Amino acid sequence: MSGSDEELHAQRALAAQVARAYYLDNRSKVHIGQALDISRFKVARLLDSAWETGIITISINENPQREDRLATRLRHMLGLQECLVVPTEDTASARQQVAAAAARFLTNRIAPHDVLGLSWGRTLAAMTEYLAELPPVRVVQLTGSLGNDLAISPIEILRRAALRSGGEAFPIMAPLVADSVEAANMMREQSQIRRALDNFADLTIAMLSVGSWNPATSQLRGYLDEATQARLEEAGVEGEVAGIFVTRSGEVLDFDQLHRLIGIRAHELRMVQTIIVVAEGAAKAGTVVGAVRAGLANSLVIDNELATKMISILDEERSRPSS
Repeated sequence: MSGSDEELHAQRALAAQVARAYYLDNRSKVHIGQALDISRFKVARLLDSAWETGIITISINENPQREDRLATRLRHMLGLQECLVVPTEDTASARQQVAAAAARFLTNRIAPHDVLGLSWGRTLAAMTEYLAELPPVRVVQLTGSLGNDLAISPIEILRRAALRSGGEAFPIMAPLVADSVEAANMMREQSQIRRALDNFADLTIAMLSVGSWNPATSQLRGYLDEATQARLEEAGVEGEVAGIFVTRSGEVLDFDQLHRLIGIRAHELRMVQTIIVVAEGAAKAGTVVGAVRAGLANSLVIDNELATKMISILDEERSRPSS
Protein backbone atom coordinates (compact mmCIF):
# COMPACT_ATOMS: atom_id res chain seq x y z
CA MET A 1 0.00 0.00 0.00
CA SER A 2 1.41 3.38 -1.03
CA GLY A 3 1.76 6.30 1.32
CA SER A 4 -1.21 8.06 -0.20
CA ASP A 5 -3.35 4.92 0.11
CA GLU A 6 -2.36 4.52 3.75
CA GLU A 7 -3.26 8.15 4.42
CA LEU A 8 -6.65 7.72 2.71
CA HIS A 9 -7.32 4.53 4.69
CA ALA A 10 -6.43 6.29 7.95
CA GLN A 11 -8.69 9.21 7.06
CA ARG A 12 -11.63 6.91 6.33
CA ALA A 13 -11.03 5.02 9.59
CA LEU A 14 -11.00 8.31 11.50
CA ALA A 15 -14.18 9.47 9.73
CA ALA A 16 -15.88 6.18 10.65
CA GLN A 17 -14.77 6.55 14.27
CA VAL A 18 -16.15 10.09 14.41
CA ALA A 19 -19.42 9.01 12.76
CA ARG A 20 -19.94 6.20 15.29
CA ALA A 21 -19.30 8.55 18.20
CA TYR A 22 -21.62 11.25 16.84
CA TYR A 23 -24.54 9.22 15.47
CA LEU A 24 -24.47 6.01 17.52
CA ASP A 25 -23.06 7.16 20.85
CA ASN A 26 -24.76 10.59 20.67
CA ARG A 27 -21.56 12.40 21.62
CA SER A 28 -21.18 16.08 20.82
CA LYS A 29 -18.65 17.41 18.32
CA VAL A 30 -16.88 19.18 21.17
CA HIS A 31 -16.46 15.96 23.15
CA ILE A 32 -15.39 13.96 20.11
CA GLY A 33 -12.77 16.58 19.33
CA GLN A 34 -11.49 16.55 22.90
CA ALA A 35 -11.27 12.74 22.94
CA LEU A 36 -9.40 12.59 19.61
CA ASP A 37 -7.38 15.77 20.16
CA ILE A 38 -8.77 17.48 17.07
CA SER A 39 -10.87 20.62 16.67
CA ARG A 40 -14.65 20.48 16.46
CA PHE A 41 -14.32 21.99 12.99
CA LYS A 42 -12.28 18.99 11.86
CA VAL A 43 -14.92 16.76 13.41
CA ALA A 44 -17.53 18.53 11.26
CA ARG A 45 -15.37 18.08 8.13
CA LEU A 46 -14.90 14.38 8.88
CA LEU A 47 -18.67 13.95 9.24
CA ASP A 48 -19.18 15.67 5.88
CA SER A 49 -16.59 13.35 4.36
CA ALA A 50 -18.31 10.33 5.90
CA TRP A 51 -21.57 11.32 4.19
CA GLU A 52 -19.86 11.98 0.85
CA THR A 53 -17.96 8.68 0.81
CA GLY A 54 -20.86 6.50 1.89
CA ILE A 55 -19.58 5.68 5.36
CA ILE A 56 -22.83 7.18 6.65
CA THR A 57 -26.11 6.22 5.02
CA ILE A 58 -29.64 7.06 6.03
CA SER A 59 -32.74 4.92 6.37
CA ILE A 60 -36.26 5.78 7.49
CA ASN A 61 -37.96 3.52 9.99
CA GLU A 62 -41.67 3.51 9.21
CA ASN A 63 -42.37 1.65 12.45
CA PRO A 64 -40.51 3.56 15.17
CA GLN A 65 -40.09 2.10 18.62
CA ARG A 66 -42.84 2.67 21.16
CA GLU A 67 -40.57 4.93 23.21
CA ASP A 68 -39.90 7.14 20.18
CA ARG A 69 -43.62 7.51 19.58
CA LEU A 70 -44.23 8.41 23.23
CA ALA A 71 -41.45 11.00 23.14
CA THR A 72 -42.77 12.57 19.95
CA ARG A 73 -46.28 12.85 21.38
CA LEU A 74 -45.05 14.46 24.58
CA ARG A 75 -42.91 16.95 22.70
CA HIS A 76 -45.92 18.08 20.69
CA MET A 77 -48.43 17.99 23.55
CA LEU A 78 -46.27 19.93 26.00
CA GLY A 79 -44.06 21.98 23.66
CA LEU A 80 -40.85 20.43 24.95
CA GLN A 81 -37.38 21.18 23.61
CA GLU A 82 -36.37 17.53 23.94
CA CYS A 83 -37.84 14.33 25.33
CA LEU A 84 -36.08 11.01 25.79
CA VAL A 85 -38.23 8.04 26.83
CA VAL A 86 -36.16 5.18 28.18
CA PRO A 87 -37.36 1.57 27.66
CA THR A 88 -37.27 0.10 31.16
CA GLU A 89 -39.71 -2.80 31.03
CA ASP A 90 -38.30 -6.11 32.27
CA THR A 91 -35.24 -4.43 33.73
CA ALA A 92 -33.94 -4.77 37.27
CA SER A 93 -34.08 -1.06 38.02
CA ALA A 94 -35.92 1.62 36.07
CA ARG A 95 -34.08 4.24 38.13
CA GLN A 96 -30.68 2.95 37.05
CA GLN A 97 -31.75 2.77 33.41
CA VAL A 98 -33.07 6.34 33.45
CA ALA A 99 -30.02 7.54 35.37
CA ALA A 100 -27.63 6.04 32.80
CA ALA A 101 -29.61 7.58 29.94
CA ALA A 102 -29.64 10.97 31.69
CA ALA A 103 -25.86 10.85 32.12
CA ARG A 104 -25.43 10.29 28.38
CA PHE A 105 -28.03 12.97 27.62
CA LEU A 106 -26.15 15.55 29.69
CA THR A 107 -22.70 14.55 28.46
CA ASN A 108 -23.74 14.99 24.85
CA ARG A 109 -25.12 18.49 25.39
CA ILE A 110 -22.87 20.24 27.86
CA ALA A 111 -20.02 22.43 26.61
CA PRO A 112 -17.17 24.34 28.31
CA HIS A 113 -19.12 27.61 28.42
CA ASP A 114 -22.08 26.09 30.32
CA VAL A 115 -22.96 26.51 33.98
CA LEU A 116 -24.62 23.38 35.37
CA GLY A 117 -27.13 23.37 38.24
CA LEU A 118 -28.13 20.19 40.09
CA SER A 119 -30.90 19.51 42.58
CA TRP A 120 -31.08 16.38 44.75
CA GLY A 121 -32.69 12.95 44.72
CA ARG A 122 -32.02 9.26 44.21
CA THR A 123 -32.21 9.38 40.42
CA LEU A 124 -29.78 12.29 40.11
CA ALA A 125 -27.44 10.61 42.59
CA ALA A 126 -27.51 7.48 40.42
CA MET A 127 -26.92 9.61 37.32
CA THR A 128 -23.64 10.96 38.68
CA GLU A 129 -22.34 7.38 38.94
CA TYR A 130 -22.68 7.05 35.16
CA LEU A 131 -21.21 10.42 34.21
CA ALA A 132 -18.16 10.31 31.98
CA GLU A 133 -15.71 13.17 31.88
CA LEU A 134 -17.39 16.57 31.61
CA PRO A 135 -15.87 19.81 30.30
CA PRO A 136 -14.53 22.13 33.04
CA VAL A 137 -17.82 23.86 33.80
CA ARG A 138 -19.06 25.57 36.93
CA VAL A 139 -21.34 23.23 38.91
CA VAL A 140 -23.91 24.83 41.21
CA GLN A 141 -26.02 23.29 43.95
CA LEU A 142 -29.65 24.39 43.52
CA THR A 143 -31.06 23.66 46.97
CA GLY A 144 -30.00 23.23 50.55
CA SER A 145 -29.61 19.73 51.97
CA LEU A 146 -32.35 17.43 53.21
CA GLY A 147 -32.27 14.31 55.35
CA ASN A 148 -29.42 12.16 56.63
CA ASP A 149 -28.72 9.98 53.59
CA LEU A 150 -25.44 11.50 52.43
CA ALA A 151 -25.31 9.33 49.29
CA ILE A 152 -28.23 11.22 47.74
CA SER A 153 -27.62 14.65 49.27
CA PRO A 154 -27.24 17.60 46.90
CA ILE A 155 -23.70 18.19 48.20
CA GLU A 156 -22.65 14.63 47.30
CA ILE A 157 -24.29 14.96 43.87
CA LEU A 158 -22.45 18.25 43.38
CA ARG A 159 -19.15 16.70 44.49
CA ARG A 160 -19.40 13.79 42.05
CA ALA A 161 -20.31 16.02 39.11
CA ALA A 162 -17.50 18.46 39.94
CA LEU A 163 -15.00 15.59 40.06
CA ARG A 164 -16.04 14.55 36.55
CA SER A 165 -15.69 18.13 35.39
CA GLY A 166 -12.72 19.55 37.19
CA GLY A 167 -14.56 22.87 37.20
CA GLU A 168 -15.41 25.01 40.21
CA ALA A 169 -18.15 23.80 42.56
CA PHE A 170 -20.58 26.10 44.38
CA PRO A 171 -22.24 24.29 47.30
CA ILE A 172 -25.06 25.55 49.51
CA MET A 173 -23.93 24.75 53.05
CA ALA A 174 -27.39 25.06 54.55
CA PRO A 175 -30.50 22.96 55.15
CA LEU A 176 -33.24 23.02 52.53
CA VAL A 177 -35.82 23.81 55.23
CA ALA A 178 -34.74 26.40 57.82
CA ASP A 179 -36.41 26.68 61.22
CA SER A 180 -38.06 29.98 60.29
CA VAL A 181 -38.33 32.51 57.50
CA GLU A 182 -36.02 34.81 59.46
CA ALA A 183 -33.40 32.06 59.80
CA ALA A 184 -33.63 31.31 56.08
CA ASN A 185 -33.11 34.99 55.21
CA MET A 186 -30.05 35.17 57.47
CA MET A 187 -28.55 32.05 55.88
CA ARG A 188 -29.06 33.40 52.38
CA GLU A 189 -26.93 36.43 53.29
CA GLN A 190 -23.98 34.37 54.54
CA SER A 191 -21.10 34.91 52.14
CA GLN A 192 -20.53 31.26 51.20
CA ILE A 193 -24.21 30.58 50.58
CA ARG A 194 -24.68 33.88 48.75
CA ARG A 195 -21.78 32.89 46.49
CA ALA A 196 -23.76 29.87 45.29
CA LEU A 197 -27.06 31.74 45.01
CA ASP A 198 -25.44 34.46 42.90
CA ASN A 199 -24.54 31.80 40.31
CA PHE A 200 -28.21 31.09 39.62
CA ALA A 201 -28.29 34.01 37.18
CA ASP A 202 -25.56 32.35 35.08
CA LEU A 203 -27.07 28.87 34.82
CA THR A 204 -27.43 27.45 31.32
CA ILE A 205 -28.39 23.85 32.20
CA ALA A 206 -30.34 22.59 35.21
CA MET A 207 -30.96 18.93 36.01
CA LEU A 208 -33.78 18.21 38.43
CA SER A 209 -35.59 15.37 40.12
CA VAL A 210 -39.27 15.60 41.05
CA GLY A 211 -41.32 14.38 43.97
CA SER A 212 -45.05 13.77 43.98
CA TRP A 213 -47.29 14.71 46.89
CA ASN A 214 -49.80 11.88 46.75
CA PRO A 215 -48.54 9.23 46.55
CA ALA A 216 -45.75 10.76 48.60
CA THR A 217 -42.51 10.26 46.70
CA SER A 218 -41.21 13.69 47.74
CA GLN A 219 -38.70 13.49 50.60
CA LEU A 220 -39.52 17.11 51.36
CA ARG A 221 -43.07 16.44 52.53
CA GLY A 222 -42.01 15.00 55.88
CA TYR A 223 -39.96 18.10 56.72
CA LEU A 224 -42.89 20.51 56.51
CA ASP A 225 -45.12 21.29 59.48
CA GLU A 226 -48.76 20.21 59.43
CA ALA A 227 -50.07 23.71 58.78
CA THR A 228 -47.89 24.08 55.68
CA GLN A 229 -48.87 20.62 54.45
CA ALA A 230 -52.55 21.44 54.91
CA ARG A 231 -52.25 24.72 53.03
CA LEU A 232 -50.46 23.03 50.13
CA GLU A 233 -53.17 20.37 49.92
CA GLU A 234 -55.92 23.00 49.98
CA ALA A 235 -54.18 24.74 47.07
CA GLY A 236 -54.17 21.51 45.03
CA VAL A 237 -50.47 20.67 45.25
CA GLU A 238 -49.34 17.93 42.86
CA GLY A 239 -45.68 17.76 43.86
CA GLU A 240 -42.39 19.63 43.83
CA VAL A 241 -39.36 20.12 41.62
CA ALA A 242 -36.18 21.42 43.30
CA GLY A 243 -38.31 22.40 46.29
CA ILE A 244 -40.75 24.43 44.18
CA PHE A 245 -44.35 23.26 44.64
CA VAL A 246 -46.69 23.09 41.65
CA THR A 247 -50.24 22.10 40.79
CA ARG A 248 -51.04 19.92 37.80
CA SER A 249 -52.28 22.99 35.92
CA GLY A 250 -48.85 24.62 36.29
CA GLU A 251 -49.49 27.06 39.13
CA VAL A 252 -46.48 27.66 41.38
CA LEU A 253 -47.54 27.69 45.03
CA ASP A 254 -45.85 30.43 47.02
CA PHE A 255 -46.76 31.65 50.50
CA ASP A 256 -44.90 32.76 53.63
CA GLN A 257 -44.29 29.33 55.17
CA LEU A 258 -42.49 28.19 52.01
CA HIS A 259 -39.99 31.04 52.29
CA ARG A 260 -38.24 28.85 54.87
CA LEU A 261 -36.88 26.86 51.94
CA ILE A 262 -33.38 27.72 50.74
CA GLY A 263 -32.74 27.16 47.06
CA ILE A 264 -33.51 28.30 43.56
CA ARG A 265 -36.86 30.03 43.04
CA ALA A 266 -39.32 29.67 40.22
CA HIS A 267 -38.48 32.96 38.49
CA GLU A 268 -34.77 32.09 38.57
CA LEU A 269 -35.28 28.58 37.24
CA ARG A 270 -37.45 29.82 34.37
CA MET A 271 -34.50 31.88 33.09
CA VAL A 272 -32.35 28.77 32.49
CA GLN A 273 -32.10 27.82 28.82
CA THR A 274 -32.18 24.04 29.28
CA ILE A 275 -34.10 22.60 32.24
CA ILE A 276 -33.99 18.80 32.29
CA VAL A 277 -36.25 16.74 34.54
CA VAL A 278 -34.99 13.22 35.19
CA ALA A 279 -37.65 10.92 36.62
CA GLU A 280 -39.25 7.49 36.55
CA GLY A 281 -42.51 5.96 37.71
CA ALA A 282 -46.16 6.74 36.93
CA ALA A 283 -46.67 8.34 40.35
CA LYS A 284 -44.75 11.42 39.23
CA ALA A 285 -46.76 12.05 36.06
CA GLY A 286 -48.95 14.87 37.36
CA THR A 287 -45.97 16.63 38.91
CA VAL A 288 -43.92 16.49 35.70
CA VAL A 289 -46.88 17.81 33.69
CA GLY A 290 -47.29 20.63 36.21
CA ALA A 291 -43.57 21.46 36.19
CA VAL A 292 -43.53 21.76 32.39
CA ARG A 293 -46.63 23.93 32.39
CA ALA A 294 -45.10 26.12 35.08
CA GLY A 295 -42.01 26.71 32.94
CA LEU A 296 -39.82 24.73 35.36
CA ALA A 297 -38.88 22.05 32.80
CA ASN A 298 -38.45 22.03 29.04
CA SER A 299 -36.64 18.73 28.49
CA LEU A 300 -37.38 15.29 29.92
CA VAL A 301 -35.49 12.05 30.46
CA ILE A 302 -38.14 9.63 31.72
CA ASP A 303 -39.15 5.99 31.58
CA ASN A 304 -41.94 4.56 29.45
CA GLU A 305 -44.24 4.04 32.43
CA LEU A 306 -44.08 7.71 33.35
CA ALA A 307 -44.43 8.81 29.71
CA THR A 308 -47.51 6.61 29.23
CA LYS A 309 -49.18 7.99 32.34
CA MET A 310 -48.44 11.59 31.32
CA ILE A 311 -50.04 11.05 27.92
CA SER A 312 -53.04 9.44 29.61
CA ILE A 313 -53.46 12.54 31.80
CA LEU A 314 -53.17 14.89 28.83
CA ASP A 315 -55.57 12.84 26.68
CA GLU A 316 -58.10 12.74 29.51
CA GLU A 317 -57.93 16.51 29.90
CA ARG A 318 -58.49 17.02 26.18
CA SER A 319 -61.51 14.75 26.18
CA ARG A 320 -63.29 16.65 28.95
CA PRO A 321 -66.10 18.89 27.69
CA SER A 322 -65.28 22.58 28.01
CA SER A 323 -67.32 24.46 30.57
